[in-house]
Amino acid sequence: MSCAKNHTIIRTRHYIEKIELRQNGIVPDDAGIQCLLSTQLPVYIKKQTNDTFKLFYSIDIIYDLIIVISIQNISPHKISLITVHQQEAKRRPDNGK
Repeated sequence: MSCAKNHTIIRTRHYIEKIELRQNGIVPDDAGIQCLLSTQLPVYIKKQTNDTFKLFYSIDIIYDLIIVISIQNISPHKISLITVHQQEAKRRPDNGK
């Protein structure tokens, strides 16, 4: 995802609706999501299906920002933004170490 700026990003209708509903101090607007995807690496990635992934970005010590994406491995790669939400960081799978 650090190379997201080099791929085609598709904003699904569900993603757009959720951005509008959930935007707050933890969940940024669409421009903030685009900046996050192109400049920061997730702290954890959970594979959900063959082409769907849940990306965990650490926002602060309390919350993670979760971005669910789907990747189409065609040329050029297409990354669909499915949804976005905040989640308590203690629920991140790698916190169970």
